[in-house]
Amino acid sequence: MENIAYPQVLAEFRADIFQRLSIIVAISSLITGLALVFIDPLPHHLVFMLQVFSLFVIFMRHLSSQRPNLARYLFASSLYIILSLSMLMLPVNWLPFLVAPLLLVSELLTSRLTILAGALFVGFAALLVHTGYAVYPLQAIVLFTLFGYGVAHGSLRTIWMLLHWYRSMFERSSILLEETRSHRAELVQTLRSLEIAQDGQQRLQTQLVYARQQADEARRLKERFASNISHELRTPLNIILGFTEIMHITPEIYGAVNFPPKLQQDIYQIHRNSRHLLDMIDDVLDLSHIDMTQFSLNFERTNPQTFLQDTVDLVGHLFKDKPVAFNVKIEENLPEIQIDRTRIRQVIINLLNNAQRFTFTGSVTFSVHAEEKEVIFQVIDTGIGIAENQISLIFEEFFQVDYSLSRSTGGAGLGLAITRRFIEAHNGHLHVESQEGVGSTFTFNLPLPAPLPSNSQLSQKTKDDNQETLWLVIDADPHVSKLIARHTRAASIIPVDGVEHLDEAMRRYSPQGIILNMPTDSTISPDLKNLPIPVVVCSLPSTTQMVMKLGVTACLSKPILPQELIQYLEPYQFVKTILVIDDDVGVVQLVQRVLENSYPHLTIQRAYNGQQACEMMETITPDLVLLDLVMPTGSGFEVITTMKNNPQLQNIPIILLTATQYIFSDDESRGELHIHQKFGLKPMEVLKLLNMITQTINNQ
Repeated sequence: MENIAYPQVLAEFRADIFQRLSIIVAISSLITGLALVFIDPLPHHLVFMLQVFSLFVIFMRHLSSQRPNLARYLFASSLYIILSLSMLMLPVNWLPFLVAPLLLVSELLTSRLTILAGALFVGFAALLVHTGYAVYPLQAIVLFTLFGYGVAHGSLRTIWMLLHWYRSMFERSSILLEETRSHRAELVQTLRSLEIAQDGQQRLQTQLVYARQQADEARRLKERFASNISHELRTPLNIILGFTEIMHITPEIYGAVNFPPKLQQDIYQIHRNSRHLLDMIDDVLDLSHIDMTQFSLNFERTNPQTFLQDTVDLVGHLFKDKPVAFNVKIEENLPEIQIDRTRIRQVIINLLNNAQRFTFTGSVTFSVHAEEKEVIFQVIDTGIGIAENQISLIFEEFFQVDYSLSRSTGGAGLGLAITRRFIEAHNGHLHVESQEGVGSTFTFNLPLPAPLPSNSQLSQKTKDDNQETLWLVIDADPHVSKLIARHTRAASIIPVDGVEHLDEAMRRYSPQGIILNMPTDSTISPDLKNLPIPVVVCSLPSTTQMVMKLGVTACLSKPILPQELIQYLEPYQFVKTILVIDDDVGVVQLVQRVLENSYPHLTIQRAYNGQQACEMMETITPDLVLLDLVMPTGSGFEVITTMKNNPQLQNIPIILLTATQYIFSDDESRGELHIHQKFGLKPMEVLKLLNMITQTINNQ
């Protein structure tokens, strides 16, 4: 919109006023002239003048379209002329006072006519009075004319101010309109950019959905790989553990063979290190689901002397045949510590292994001592040391101080990174002091736990006591309680074999809650619902549930320990023939060795897949079956189905032998969770639980 100047606005205003006033005056003159017709005697001259004036006003209105200024001036002047002629034709005293509205009209329509017209009108009135033609209150007319002019002039000033305001507002509106147009153009551009961004976001979202699907598929593959690799790693270790235990504890099974003491020691070292390696393999599945910063730990109260001595024995052979002295300085009467033994053992082994790898002369010293609230561990070596600019990097994953040396000594650069994370997970701290060419000192601390109350004290403690929180886990499978303990750091877990032992455990431990593991289709007993403490019912896969689901007698998890196998077979003294079904020849041979040693009268039949086992049972009916579930040709599940469908085989006891952990398997089994409390849950408790549940689900 173009900017409009003030004179133009004023001219348009006066033109609009003239158009309105001209119509009003013309109509008023015409009506007045018609009204005078009814007056007797008829004022012919006045009626004629008013009719002519009406026509003149109409002509002025038509002229305003071509000469607006001339039309306004003639119109204003004609008003004064008509008033003056009326005073001549009709000499009444009130008629001169009609000059007031004429002054207002002339002030609105013209710029300079008002003063002149007012002065001429007063002079005309004075002339009439002086000649004696009319008797008017001349002084009053003068004062009224001045008053009328003042009112007209003030009104015009007000109108001018309004016009000025209108002009400024109009200009401001014009500026705002231009800004609005500019902003609108920017908004249109922004909308276009947003459309482009939205299209890009939709494409990105599609890519993210695809990436999420790929990630989920990768996660499932990783879980399946972890489960399979766990089985594949545990199986040979089970065989090593089983045979070394037999050779170490019952060497007489091999006949009149006298193992030399050194061989006995070597067998023991093989057995102990295999046990440690098996404990570490138990975490393969955890590593596939939990980030190292959230690595689950199984805290246990530990006697440091026994634990440290066993750990030192594990690494003692590393220093054999090396010109390096291995010194151990463990303070006597160390207080108990609460640790994950496997993790801390791995920490110590990693540090000592690094020390011996990079120390070629001198000594490696392992020292442990207690302070007020912590136990301090140190590994001091006289090795090659670490450069000052590399000390801050040694705890990064895959970083190696000397790659050429690392290739000759072994290692991938993960030991110290994992070591530090394990220590930090115990609320400890690891730091290093080193001088290149002189040696290094690695120091870490573990905080001391709060004193553990005795059983009698536990039974008397109240909710307000600042003691350790105890929860009971009811399941005959010990792996379930261990699994819950590894993932539950806020409480100590105490296993209970079954509901029948719950009363005794309640009296002994006074727990803060109960975790009952049971199948999803089972019903909790009313007695458990009425307990004064929370009861959490979950359905984690376990050997107990597997036994119930498959309808077998028992489930023995690998590694197969000779004592555990013998314990499982004690109720079956009547059996004469046992069929061992496993695709691993080593496992079958190990079981056969254990059975031949403990039960010489037994007949041991062997099958290496499910199909072969089913064919054998058509001709030979065993008294007991030891069955592996995962086999390439005919799985253990198929063997169970075949036996259940055969009347001659359906009553034969079956003991499962399996190394597969089904908690992370990708089968149809799914876990559930229910919480029972006698008096219900408070709203804040419900909200806290919902917060934890949503966080857990969001992390999946």
